[in-house]
Amino acid sequence: MEFKHPLDYIFHPTSIGVAGVSNDSANIGQMLLLPLLASGFGGQVYPLNPKQDEVLGMKCYASLNNIPGSVDYLIVSIPAQLTPKLLEDCVAKGVKVVTLFTAGFSESDDAGGKWLETQLGQITRCSGMRILGPNCLGIYCPTSGLSFGPDFPGESGPVGFISQSGGNTHYMIQAAATRGVYFSKVISYGNACDINESELLDYFTHDPETKIITAYIEGTKDGARFFKVLNDAVKAKPVIIFKGGYTEAGMAGAASHTGALAGSEAVWDGLFKQTGAIRAYSLDELIDIALPFLYMSPPQGKNVGIIGLGGGASVQAADECTTAGLSVPPLPQEIRGILKQFTTSAGNMFRNPVDTQSFFIGPQQFTETARTVANWEGIDLLIFHISPDALVAPGMRQNEVKSWIEIVIEVAKQCSKPAAIVLHSFSGAKSWQLLSVWQEQCHEAGLATFPTVKRAANAISKFIQYHHLERNGQKS
Repeated sequence: MEFKHPLDYIFHPTSIGVAGVSNDSANIGQMLLLPLLASGFGGQVYPLNPKQDEVLGMKCYASLNNIPGSVDYLIVSIPAQLTPKLLEDCVAKGVKVVTLFTAGFSESDDAGGKWLETQLGQITRCSGMRILGPNCLGIYCPTSGLSFGPDFPGESGPVGFISQSGGNTHYMIQAAATRGVYFSKVISYGNACDINESELLDYFTHDPETKIITAYIEGTKDGARFFKVLNDAVKAKPVIIFKGGYTEAGMAGAASHTGALAGSEAVWDGLFKQTGAIRAYSLDELIDIALPFLYMSPPQGKNVGIIGLGGGASVQAADECTTAGLSVPPLPQEIRGILKQFTTSAGNMFRNPVDTQSFFIGPQQFTETARTVANWEGIDLLIFHISPDALVAPGMRQNEVKSWIEIVIEVAKQCSKPAAIVLHSFSGAKSWQLLSVWQEQCHEAGLATFPTVKRAANAISKFIQYHHLERNGQKS
């Protein structure tokens, strides 16, 4: 019999209510209702407001009791002091899960707010109804049509994301999509008066739709439980965490943001080292690290071959790869001799990094250059770097510019070693436009793509370290 996690039902409601909706376009309730209508949720949606008869052309209900059918899931945007009474109505109606967008609870550093949050917890413990929040955005699940952003992708993917911050959740979903990273489920859980980071992490550990777990966490309710759940999760899947509040100022900010008990940096640092969870220090780095897991096979080692355009950029690439923990071995004389057969020596570097004009000579020469470097047994992976700035010079024909990225993509896919592409040095308006097109082409082709060599090297280095620990049984 297929295992069903106790939280699985919250991602598959058949009916949703949205409390606090009005016809004011600036109304938060309306902003939470519109994404459900836009994302294709297939069940019943019920707006609630005792002062409205109709919202967006839909019948609006004065209370839960007035709704004729069942309500599985309720999204709440009403004043904090009114929420206990509404939750009692939810229990009577048989609502299964509630998302409380409403703020003004434990994060407010106010005794009244903390007391209110305690009241919410007591209601759930007595009833079995579950709460996300307060002070959160709730659930994004593309396959179920659940969304809190009208422009979120409808495409599902293998990455799960939990976040204590609603704003970070918005950014992650949209920024990741531009890099070819899509989500199975995303949960913004805020103050975590009921459903918390440990329970959500445990869910993703068992969720067959989630292959990679990512998280933004400011603090944990139960350190011992979180350690156990994280340890189990890392044994099952890659886990990448951005721990918010790792400085004294950040910890203070976390307390005022979601009421989180951030914990000391030394404790969290030890947690990452003991479990083998991968640590990120920003949302962009979180996305960077996910990319190799999605688009690269694990390299056998950390020796990287760097191929690209521009002597200065190539030297910088070598420094950045080395600093990140990768190795940039010099190519032996016989390999350099072969490379010189494809292009003249003038204006080229052949030692590794390889700064080669074969790119401009023709596809065949560039392909042979890449193949020669990749086939050397001293190389475990390749990084191709290319600058849009170098290819939008006056006189360059548009069809030629377009074909260059197609050549790089084809060469990277044909190489015998794992490969990543770096699209860097985009300064002018034309370069920015070209970059977005190229980036989409790269991730559609199934290639990990980065905006700088530094970020690529950092992500790949952590990817290699993860698989090194896995191969040697050093993960807890």
